[in-house]
Amino acid sequence: MNWLRTALASVVDSGVTAEMSSLDARYVRFLNTTLLILGLIELPILGLLLVLGLVSQLQINLIALAALASGFVANRRGQHLPAKILVIAVMTANTAYFATILGSSAPTHIWLIPVAALGVLAFKPSEWPWAAALVSLSMGCFLIFEFAYLDMEPMVQHLNDPLDKLRAAQGSTVSAMVVTLILVGMMHRRFTQSEAALAQEKAQSDRLLRAILPDEIARELSDTGQTQAVRHEDVSLLFADIVGFTPLAASMSAEHVVALLAKIFDRFDALIERCGVEKIKTIGDAYMVAGGVPQPMPDHAERLARCAVGMLEIMEHVSAESGHRLQLRIGLHRGPVVAGVIGRAKFAYDLWGESVNLASRLESSGAPGRIHVSDEFKTGSVGAMSFEERGEITLKGVGITRTHWLVELHST
Repeated sequence: MNWLRTALASVVDSGVTAEMSSLDARYVRFLNTTLLILGLIELPILGLLLVLGLVSQLQINLIALAALASGFVANRRGQHLPAKILVIAVMTANTAYFATILGSSAPTHIWLIPVAALGVLAFKPSEWPWAAALVSLSMGCFLIFEFAYLDMEPMVQHLNDPLDKLRAAQGSTVSAMVVTLILVGMMHRRFTQSEAALAQEKAQSDRLLRAILPDEIARELSDTGQTQAVRHEDVSLLFADIVGFTPLAASMSAEHVVALLAKIFDRFDALIERCGVEKIKTIGDAYMVAGGVPQPMPDHAERLARCAVGMLEIMEHVSAESGHRLQLRIGLHRGPVVAGVIGRAKFAYDLWGESVNLASRLESSGAPGRIHVSDEFKTGSVGAMSFEERGEITLKGVGITRTHWLVELHST
């Protein structure tokens, strides 16, 4: 049966291209599947017309079937809109013809209901004028046959026995209902697939947002499409930079440079997640972290200090593993900042203010393997840590500043 599945899949997928969107592909497959079902339904009808000796009607049905085959070829060749128009117009005309010649005793016009349903379901929203026109045509024909010609005499007497006429009418009605349900079921399946695809894309989008933005900011952006800048009065800031990495990178291949940075920053990422602080960004071999944003927390300075100590330990391990002498300079400061999201195509959560500048200067004026902190950071962390005073130094763009070295974290 594999050959049959392959053949059916080939028919259903005709006209679907790799460049086509998933939604457009579903419309193409829907029309192909509909034509396949109609072709299968036509086979017993053609046999019945042949048995009854209705040669003219058999010829008309064959012409209609050939027109539907032309619609399939058009759909396969990418002429999707002309294919839909042709298929629905031919089905409407063929059904109206048989309803006329068979009279009101054979409710052939019932088949105009699935034709109208096909007109509703086959067209994309952008093709609504054609959908409206063809649905109006098929439903208009149905109403005419339903109400205006209640006593139409048949032009062709195909059955003489009243019981046979009743069974034929019942079969026609049931068949039309079944086809309508099949069409609706196919479209329901398409909608279900579309909703599942949209849900999957939204989940993927949310995961990507949460990978580059804090959870709270990602939720706000996902829900409202925008975020508001917020001023935070008490935030801890960490800047870390790998000492001498630029000349080291010049002596290594690009692959080794990226692999080494990836190893370091992956471990930093895991560390800051355990510490409960927020990674802000990386700039080359520099790394920026903040505590107390976007949600305030009373112990953000202690959390960030633990993070700084952990980063120094990570660098010692990576140095031993890689064989390269790697050291960090780290600067810590505490103060007010403005936080928000910048960019439209590539979002970035960032911090601004003098506090950010001061933390960066503390890092650049620090010493390899040590944690350089401001007087504000020390003052706000009395009792939780031990410091060694460095004294007053001149920071570029800041001026004379009293700074300290973080030497010990006290157990909590």
